[in-house]
Amino acid sequence: MDFLVYSRAVPESDLPEHTAADERALNEGHWSYMDGFADRFTARGPTLGPGRDTWTGSLHIVDLPNADAVRAFIEEEPYQRTGLFAEHAVWRFGNLLGRTMWEFARTTGDPTYLVLAPSSGPGPVPVDDLPPTYRDALVVYGALGTLDGDAAGVAMTLQAPSRRALHTWMVDPALGLSGREQVEVHDWEFGGRR
Repeated sequence: MDFLVYSRAVPESDLPEHTAADERALNEGHWSYMDGFADRFTARGPTLGPGRDTWTGSLHIVDLPNADAVRAFIEEEPYQRTGLFAEHAVWRFGNLLGRTMWEFARTTGDPTYLVLAPSSGPGPVPVDDLPPTYRDALVVYGALGTLDGDAAGVAMTLQAPSRRALHTWMVDPALGLSGREQVEVHDWEFGGRR
C-alpha cells in the first residue's frame, strides 16, 4: 500500500545548530536510511523555498504494509530524530500513473513542483481525460485517502515552465484543482543521494 508523507521542516530560525561535519553525517544517515526503502519508493525529494535555495520539507511516497509501518518509517528517520521536522501529513496514495518518478521522461530543464490538494471535492481527473500538456508534465499523480481509506483529494508532482505558468494551469478546470478549498504548492526536486 502506498503512503504519501509530506514532512514540513521546522522554521529555519528554529533549526538545531550543526557543524558542517554534523550536517554531512546527518545527511549520510538520512540517505542510508532511505536506501533501505529504495525499492519501495514511488517518489521522494525535498521541497524548497521560493528561491530554491532553502529546504522547507520532504516528500516521500513509499509502499508500506500499514499505517503502523508508516508511523515507524517517520519516527525512525534521522532528520525526524534530530528534530528537523515540525509535522508530518500522511495519506494513502493511489498511483494513477502506475510509475515512479524515475520513469518520468524529462524532456526539459523546467522546474518541478509538488501540489497537494487534500480537501474534499471531486476525485482526480482520470489520466486519459487530462489535456496532453498536463498529462505530459506529470511526474507523479494520484488520489489521496485518509488512513481509514476515505477519499481525501489529489496530489501530484509535475514539471512546469515557471510558478506563474503552474498557477495558470491550476485555475484551469481541466486539471481538476480549481475550486478546491485547500491547495498547497511547493517547489520540489527529485531526491536521492547527492
